[in-house]
Amino acid sequence: MTILGIVIVVWAVTDWWTLEVGIIKPIILGAGSLHVQTTPEGAEVLLDGVARGRSPLRIDALLTGNYMLQARHRFHPPYVREIAIARGDHLEMVVDLVPAFGVLLLATNPAGARTTVDGEPLDQVTPLTIDPITAGEHDVKLEIFGRATINQSVDVLPDDRTELVVELNLLDRAELTVRTNPAHANVRLFDVPADYAPKVILPVGDYRIEVSATGYRPNTQMHRLRTGVNVIDVTLQRAFGALTVRVLPSDAQVTVRVGDDLAAIPYHPGVKVPTGAVEVRAQKVGFRTQLMQFRLDDTGKTLDVRLERHTVVGGETIQDALRGGGVGPRLIVVPAGGVDIGERDGTGITALQKRSIMISDPFAISVTEITLGQFRRYTESVGLGLPSVRGMDTDAHPIANVSWRRAVAYTQWLTRETGKLYRLPIEHEWAYVAIRGATTGDPCQRGNIADQMFHKVFRRWRFSRCDDGHVRSAPVGGYRANYFGVRDMLGNVAEWVSDCGYVDCTSHVVRGSAWDSSEHELRMTFRESYSSPGDTRGIRVVREL
Repeated sequence: MTILGIVIVVWAVTDWWTLEVGIIKPIILGAGSLHVQTTPEGAEVLLDGVARGRSPLRIDALLTGNYMLQARHRFHPPYVREIAIARGDHLEMVVDLVPAFGVLLLATNPAGARTTVDGEPLDQVTPLTIDPITAGEHDVKLEIFGRATINQSVDVLPDDRTELVVELNLLDRAELTVRTNPAHANVRLFDVPADYAPKVILPVGDYRIEVSATGYRPNTQMHRLRTGVNVIDVTLQRAFGALTVRVLPSDAQVTVRVGDDLAAIPYHPGVKVPTGAVEVRAQKVGFRTQLMQFRLDDTGKTLDVRLERHTVVGGETIQDALRGGGVGPRLIVVPAGGVDIGERDGTGITALQKRSIMISDPFAISVTEITLGQFRRYTESVGLGLPSVRGMDTDAHPIANVSWRRAVAYTQWLTRETGKLYRLPIEHEWAYVAIRGATTGDPCQRGNIADQMFHKVFRRWRFSRCDDGHVRSAPVGGYRANYFGVRDMLGNVAEWVSDCGYVDCTSHVVRGSAWDSSEHELRMTFRESYSSPGDTRGIRVVREL
């Protein structure tokens, strides 16, 4: 045998007996191929107990025969199956590994951390146990406002209990003040459990801060707060929308008010109005006033309004429905007309100079003073406390101890609730109803005043020598109505009107006498001015028609 022959024989014998497939065995015994894919990938693949690699795995030269295939993954039960490889075969094995489950315990110091697992926020806070949870690698986020957030990967093994216990360290502190222009702008901090206030103390970090105000474009930006004092200046840009009111009759008067304080602005077609709350009123003598309330954005608005002629009759009663349920105060329509008001020798705040006035449009006025029960609907709706006066505390008593501003706020609430325009009477309207509608008779039959019953408690005060049965105010509507059908214009509580006081608008006029009024104050021309609430001052409202 030649040397080449000897070399070939040695190679062939070695190739046959090697642990690898080699070349000779596939030729003589036959071979196929195997492709193993698993879900999830990365499983260890074994044939007859011998590790061959991790999925996805391809074996191109596999001797014919039967094999025990295994796929093992640390988060799944093992997969085992016998397979057969024939000469020339290509076997595709697609294996979905069966899910397994374990238990995950999460705890923090301090407790109460918000928890997110694999991007999904959980309803519970730490400490908490998730049982079961799919075995595998999970991303856990633990956070408490003001402390360092923990982001950690946790492996949960099948049928095993895994615990993650972490310390959430305090972050450094920062002081924040946001100086705004306009100064009354609202400041909002997103994802912060406390409301903003100047010099608020917060953890250092990034914050989304919104500054907004009616009539301005909101400003929202990210700001990074650093240790120490942080002062941020924000100037808002005015936002306007063009407003046009096309009204018939064309000579009707259009009034525009804007903002929460309903400040008036001069109207002309296309007027630039600050965005936000807008109130538009169209009115003309002999026609019903129309009131429109809406929110204006920077795209502007055009309103088409057609006024209707008055069809109301004097003495007709009205009671508007409230959006929140129930009805508003009972009103009675007062026709247009004229009257002489004041006194020939009237001076100062106690009486106007005598003169004639003309009321050109009918209007509706509350039949009685606003009661405690009616006012309670307002205070409960807006979350305010209810004023009270000892001895005047039933729902039928007139509301008292209210300021002029709070009386105005009540009329604005009625306007929002009914869609009709409510307000305090102007002084001329009040005087017209009181004087034109006046009746005669015993003062104690016309209203609740300082009388003999009053004198039993208030011994030093002047009083009238009649008896109405009440020390302080009486439930409304119990006395004789006047010519227009309006009650309690005399006595009980004096009533705020819209007019400013004797000197300026730091005070406002009240008309009508009260439960503590004696004879010299019982004239329908009597008037006073106050800047603060009191137990003798209440409310009567007017509604435009």
